[in-house]
Amino acid sequence: MGGRSFFGPRIAGLIGAALALAVIFQQPGLVNVARDRLFDQYQRLAPRTYDQDPVKIVEIDDAALEKYGQWPWPRHRFADIVDKLNAADAAVIVFDVIFAEPDRTSPNLVSGSWVDSPVLSPIVSELSGSDLTAVDHDARLAASLAAAPTVMHLTARAGASTGTCPPALEASRVQGMRAQDLARVAPSFRQVVPPLPIFRSAASGEGFARAALSDDAIVRSVPLIALACDGTEIYPSLALEALRVGAPKLDPSFAPPEFVRAAENGACRAHVTGIAGQSVSEVVLCRLRFPTTEDGQLWVHYSKPDSVAKRRLSVVDVLENDAASLRDAVKGRVVMIGASAEGLRDVLITPLGDERPGVHIHAEVIEQALSGDTLFRAWDLMRPIEIGAAILVTVILLIILPRMSAAIGFTIWLIMTLAVFAGTYLAFSASRMLIDPVSPGLVVTSAFMGAFVVMFQQEQIARKFIRGAFGKFLSPLILDRLERDPSLLKLEGESREITAFFSDIRGFTSISEQMSPPDVTTLLNQYFTPMTRIVTEHKGLVDKYMGDGLAAMWNAPIDVDNHPEQAARASLQMLQSLEKLNQMWRSKKQLPVPEIKIGIGLHTAEARVGNFGSEDHLEYSMLGDMVNLTSRLESLTKQYGVPIIMSDETRDRIPDFAAVPLGAFTVKGRTDATVIFALVGDETVAARSDFQSFRRSFEAGVVALEEGEAFAALDHFNACRQGNTFGLDAALDIFCERAEAKRHSA
Repeated sequence: MGGRSFFGPRIAGLIGAALALAVIFQQPGLVNVARDRLFDQYQRLAPRTYDQDPVKIVEIDDAALEKYGQWPWPRHRFADIVDKLNAADAAVIVFDVIFAEPDRTSPNLVSGSWVDSPVLSPIVSELSGSDLTAVDHDARLAASLAAAPTVMHLTARAGASTGTCPPALEASRVQGMRAQDLARVAPSFRQVVPPLPIFRSAASGEGFARAALSDDAIVRSVPLIALACDGTEIYPSLALEALRVGAPKLDPSFAPPEFVRAAENGACRAHVTGIAGQSVSEVVLCRLRFPTTEDGQLWVHYSKPDSVAKRRLSVVDVLENDAASLRDAVKGRVVMIGASAEGLRDVLITPLGDERPGVHIHAEVIEQALSGDTLFRAWDLMRPIEIGAAILVTVILLIILPRMSAAIGFTIWLIMTLAVFAGTYLAFSASRMLIDPVSPGLVVTSAFMGAFVVMFQQEQIARKFIRGAFGKFLSPLILDRLERDPSLLKLEGESREITAFFSDIRGFTSISEQMSPPDVTTLLNQYFTPMTRIVTEHKGLVDKYMGDGLAAMWNAPIDVDNHPEQAARASLQMLQSLEKLNQMWRSKKQLPVPEIKIGIGLHTAEARVGNFGSEDHLEYSMLGDMVNLTSRLESLTKQYGVPIIMSDETRDRIPDFAAVPLGAFTVKGRTDATVIFALVGDETVAARSDFQSFRRSFEAGVVALEEGEAFAALDHFNACRQGNTFGLDAALDIFCERAEAKRHSA
């Protein structure tokens, strides 16, 4: 198996990103719904702070209908309301009620609704012949409107045109972008229902009241401008007109200084700013800036639902109290008149999940404009920036992702996704900026999922290979590490430091000749099973079985801390395990000899490890001069009469272990001599005083023998026999024989 292919995950990721972009551009409604719902959650987490009350709502509520009778009311009652509010110094009085028809309760019109009856005929005749101008309800309201700063409500409808198209009031005309340019982007209506001409001429301004309902019936935005009359007339919203007309008398504490200065310098006009005549970017009024969508809509930043009660002022309180008692509540404020009674109100749902009368939506617009707490999104620029950023992040992700494991890649994607959503929320809560995380998130997630699926499949294939190739020869911990990160396994080959291990059963050829083939097989299986387990338990890898021989390595295919120590402990444990096996074999009389002995060679150096073999059959193994040296060390154990021989390179890495020097020898083909040691035990043995005495005598004997002092060498070796020989009786015999031979040859 080679390394993981980077090409597959990247292609799958690009396909996923392309599909996401197709959804974004071909089915934008689906993405917009998700985006809008997310922005709703942001508003619920960070609603607009309601710390001032520049707007009061005079509500025509259930209590008012109960007290003053059914709807519609006579216009003189509205005149009384206007007079009271004007006398209480309201900055502007705004009607969210349409007065498109004459008042049928006015004395000159009331008889038209009576039943034709002989009883009523004299009264009708008398009324028809009388001059009732002085008591006309509409005239009475018009006079009150003219005496106060007032704004009337006109209705913009999408129905069939009625043929009438009233021009916008001169004072209310919107400046900036031309009507023909706005007609391409702004809401356009075929029908406009204005107030009666008598009211239009008397009022200070007029504006349309219309909320932008989403498909889910939630009011997230309101249009600030609208076109009608085949795109020839531009009308401002009720909120814009309320601010324009109320600017001169508005309490300065409710408005920013630049708004106050602009109001003092003269009449304010709404000014629409666009980008290249193709889209609306903002509406400016008295230096108040309303950032808008490309079609001139303002996203409303709602205050908490309890703000509705704080704005509310019952019409009963207005009519039943004098102006002086109302002054504290309405002076210098925008006062809007609208319905909240059941059956009259236009109930709308906000992103916060609550229902509010429509007049409160206009109040929200006014309040956020005065406080500067408006939501901002450069709609015509943000989408390309967001998509471009998503593509850039996707490219970076697809470059680095295939180099990681699927688990790490998933973690990085999760962190990135959470960071994007957290970042956009922080932008909303700190700067009131609307940044869409849905579209970029969809692109990045689709790219990730495509790449992740391929990466996961590659990892499953790699795990299956690893489990099949190394499952029986590696410890479960190392095998688990390889399965979690197959990139640790460099099967194509690498040079790395390892500790190599070779072992062999002494005289196995002659032993096997005295046994039947099934018994030989049983013996070897009984021998290799615990030996293999010891290797894997000490984080080693079994390289191969060679007849009665065993080859293993440590620190490959992955790093193993203190690998010479792990190899040494495994070797010592094998000797202990062999003792138990010999006892079992003797008890079952399976052996033709008293016991089986093994020799072990250990060497630490750099080797070449990887997959070696033919195209049809590869095995993970080790190659190099150090491997040959390790095999030679194993064969020297018989010559020196010791069970374990290790090189000085291995000895240097485990100085605390019990070992005695055996001298030096030169391997055929090498010029440098190799110093070798007999491994006797671990740190516990090395710390014993009797071993330290034994080691000093044995080392002195080896040095004396190398220097030709045979008698001294014999004295030292014989001194070693006086106590515990630590399993080196055969070695002492061999060294004594060498000393005797040197003595006789001297």
